[in-house]
Amino acid sequence: MERKKIFYSFLSFFFFFSSFVFALEIENTDQPTRNDFVVSPGKIEVWLEPGSSTVHEFTITNRTGKRASFKIEIEDMKGSRDVEKPVVLLGGEKGPYSLKDYLEPEVSEFSLDHGQRARFFFKISIPKDAEPGGKYGAVIVSKVPPPTETSNGLEVSVAERIAVLIFVRVKGPVKEYGILKDFLTPKKIYTKPFVPLKIYFENNGNVHLNPYGIIKIKNLLGQTITEIEVPPFFSLPDSLKLKEISWKKNFLFGCYTAELFLNRGYQNIIDYKTVSFWVLPVLPLLLLFVIFFGFVFIFYWIMNNFEIRKKQK
Repeated sequence: MERKKIFYSFLSFFFFFSSFVFALEIENTDQPTRNDFVVSPGKIEVWLEPGSSTVHEFTITNRTGKRASFKIEIEDMKGSRDVEKPVVLLGGEKGPYSLKDYLEPEVSEFSLDHGQRARFFFKISIPKDAEPGGKYGAVIVSKVPPPTETSNGLEVSVAERIAVLIFVRVKGPVKEYGILKDFLTPKKIYTKPFVPLKIYFENNGNVHLNPYGIIKIKNLLGQTITEIEVPPFFSLPDSLKLKEISWKKNFLFGCYTAELFLNRGYQNIIDYKTVSFWVLPVLPLLLLFVIFFGFVFIFYWIMNNFEIRKKQK
């Protein structure tokens, strides 16, 4: 009897999953009014076999202070060699690693009162004939305010959009190739104990990568004084990605060298680069100069007065 229950439960789940019928869940939460809405998670990453599918969820919380209407759309995305635009959403255009035809959201439109949180599901289905490699898209959540009439009688509205980035890797033979292109800091001399470090990573493969690593900071004597973690960051195919890491201390003085050990995110390949810089804080230097010249002045005054007294004698 127990086996029959398990079998029927599994059968019910199978039909429930395959037909993709999920109830939209809405709950009331205590939220401050911030004139915005929150979507979580911001990124989803999955590996799938050709012909397989999976279901994921995300939540939307209304913090606008009033009832708002939302819309769900699907777009492809791609990487860029412009480091100011690491992700390019393509609207109605089909991307080089298109995913939008394989994404199916549970609903397309809905409304929430202030403080309400909606829980949604979307399905990712990869066809059997899909080639191995990466496929990239985004679930776009938009809040479109009511149209407002302009002075010339036209109705306009401005949509607020938040994207949930979807990274899918179809299993099979792929081309993984990324490399650390550069590691630098914008200046050679800093007057404050805050040093920005820039990592440039290039991906020339057909799947996204998640490089990560560590930065060792050494002083003029070659001693390691601190280590900074470089957390994993995504790099889309055919793109140049900038990752910025900052080093900040209460007080820094002298010449330092930053050593970067960056794991490419596959086959445990590690790239290595270094950059050197000086930290010369203005106020401590001024104080040292004042003290130095003060001693010089006092020494000169003493010696000068001593010589005068000797001559008088």
